[in-house]
Amino acid sequence: MTESASPQQSLPTWDQVVVLRDFIHARTYAAAVPTIRLNGEPPHAPGSSLARVAEVNGALYEVTSHLCRRLYAELSTGRAGPIADVSWAALVSIAEAWREDSELPDWMSGLLVRPH
Repeated sequence: MTESASPQQSLPTWDQVVVLRDFIHARTYAAAVPTIRLNGEPPHAPGSSLARVAEVNGALYEVTSHLCRRLYAELSTGRAGPIADVSWAALVSIAEAWREDSELPDWMSGLLVRPH
């Protein structure tokens, strides 16, 4: 792992970012399955539960993608700084939701904050 400016947490490798991104995107997609419409089906009613689930899942997908892009850009410089630290911390925070998931990468469990 690459050392970060933060003394408490090191930055991930490029491959670890890819694995975590794919894990979060897979969970986002799985949660959105009930909202997927086939061609020709009418859109979900605005404000309906299905419309809100679709919006939240889309937002989580976009946030995760954005954070990963920022982290990739920082890691590619070889001099990752505070943006990388904050982006990685945010991705770890998102992964907290799946702390008990058997498919969460093993190396992630040591990074997750234990509940009080």
